[in-house]
Amino acid sequence: MFQIAEMKRLARLALFAVIILILAACNAAPAEQVEVTRVVEVQSEPEQVEVTRVVEVEGTPEVVVEIVTATPPPEPTDAPKPEGNIVLWGWTAAIRDTLEAAGIVEDFNAEFPDVSVEITYYAPQDVYTNLPLALTAGEGAPDVALVENSHVAEYVHLGGLLDLTDRVQPYLEQMNEYKWHDCEMDGRYYCMPWDSGPVVMYYRRDVFEAAGLPSDPDSVNDMVASWNGYLETCRTIKEVTGSYCFAHNKANNYGRLYEMALWQQGLGYYDPDTGEVTVDSPENVATLEMLGRFWEEDLVSDNLEWTDPWYAELAALEQPIATLVEASWMEVFLKSWVAPGTAGKWGVAYMPAMAEGQVRAANDGGSVFVIPTQTQNPDAAWAFVEFALGRQESQLKMFAISGFIPSLETTYDDPLFLEGDSFLGGERAREIYKEVVVQIPRAGIYGPNYAMMNSAVSLAIQRYAAGEAPAEQALQEAAAEIQANLE
Repeated sequence: MFQIAEMKRLARLALFAVIILILAACNAAPAEQVEVTRVVEVQSEPEQVEVTRVVEVEGTPEVVVEIVTATPPPEPTDAPKPEGNIVLWGWTAAIRDTLEAAGIVEDFNAEFPDVSVEITYYAPQDVYTNLPLALTAGEGAPDVALVENSHVAEYVHLGGLLDLTDRVQPYLEQMNEYKWHDCEMDGRYYCMPWDSGPVVMYYRRDVFEAAGLPSDPDSVNDMVASWNGYLETCRTIKEVTGSYCFAHNKANNYGRLYEMALWQQGLGYYDPDTGEVTVDSPENVATLEMLGRFWEEDLVSDNLEWTDPWYAELAALEQPIATLVEASWMEVFLKSWVAPGTAGKWGVAYMPAMAEGQVRAANDGGSVFVIPTQTQNPDAAWAFVEFALGRQESQLKMFAISGFIPSLETTYDDPLFLEGDSFLGGERAREIYKEVVVQIPRAGIYGPNYAMMNSAVSLAIQRYAAGEAPAEQALQEAAAEIQANLE
C-alpha cells in the first residue's frame, strides 16, 4: 500500500509539472480551474474516482486532489421470463401436423416452463369467420392466431391486432421482404411471417417423354422460359399424347393462376403505393388474354382445382395432366394425399415468365402469426411467436417434417435445402424453391380488400372464358365495380 501511495504522489507531482510547463509555454494566464478525472482502484465499494484540479491561489497554480464516490452503474439483470396461459388458434395441417409434430411446443416449454399453450383447432374458414368477429366485438379473440397472407391485410386494417413493430425489428432484414407488405400499415407491423409460397411449375416426366420431349429439369426450364414457350410445349403434348397441359376451369374460375401470372410481373388488383385500382390496366388485360389462348386451343382441362376430378387427373397413371403451376407447398400435398402413387414421375421447373428474360417468381399463399390486442399476456404470446418463427432451429424442425418453405432466410444455407427428393425423381427441388422465393416481387394482389376485388375479377374471368365479353371489357366492368365498392 505504501508503494501505491508513493506512486500516486509522484504521479500528481508529474501532472502538476506538466500543467505548469504547458501554461508557461503558452504565455497565458492559468485558468481559474482545470479538472482531470480518472478512476482509481480501491479495495472497497462503491467505486471511487480521483479528481485532480489545478487552481490559482494568490496567482500561483496549485494542485488539489480529491477522492469522491462515483455513482455505480446498474447491475445487469435478466428480464423475468413470462408466465401464464396463452391460447393459439390454427388449423391441423399447420399446428398439429407441423408445429406440434416438430416438438416446438415442448421445446418452448423447456425454455419457458411457466407458460401454458392451449391450442384450439379451427379450419381456415372458421378462423376467418371467428377472428374478425372477435376483433370487432373486442372480446373472444385468442392470444395468437395463424392467418394466411391472403387475409392478414384485411385484419390489419380492421384493427385489433397488436403492434409488433419494435419486436420484429431484428427480423425485418431476415425474412422474405415481400412477406412484410401484407402486415404493414402506416409504417407499423402487425405480424410475424412463418412460411412462404414460391411458385414453380410441376411437370410429369412420363408425359413429356411420351410426347417426345426432354424431361430433365434444365431442358424443361428452357422450353417453358416464357408463357409463349409454355403454350408451344402444351401444343406438342396435346397433339402427341392427348393429355391436357393443366386444369383451367371456366365457369367457376377464381383467378388463382391469373393472380400468379400478375404477381410475377409486380402487378395486381391495385397499386400498393397509391391504392389506385389497376384491374383493367393494359398489362392485366394482356395477361388474361395470354391465359385465354390455352382455352382457345383446347389445351387445358375444365376441372376445378381442389375437387375430386382434379385430384384424379393429377394422380392418373394414364393420360394425366402434364403440368401444374403452383406454390412449393403443393409438393407436400402431391406426395402425401393427392397423388402418392406417382412417386418418381414428377419434376420441378421455374414457372414461365410473361416475356422471356423476365422474373420467373411469384407467390401463392403463405402464413403468419398475429397477436390480438385483447391478449392479457402479450409478453408470453410474443415469446411463443418469436420462439417458433424467429429461431432458425425451430423453423428448420418444422421445415424438415412439413416441407413448408420458411420465410426466415437464414435457414436457406442448411443442408436440408440440398436434399434430393425421390418423389421428384431425385431432383433437388428445394434449391429451386429458395432461389425463387428471394426473387418474388411486391405485388398488389393481397390487400385489405382482397376478397371483394378477387370476387369481381373472378366473375370477369368467367365471363371472358364463356365468351360473354372480351378481356378488356370484362376487366373494365370489374374495375368499375371495385371502384364503386371503395367509394
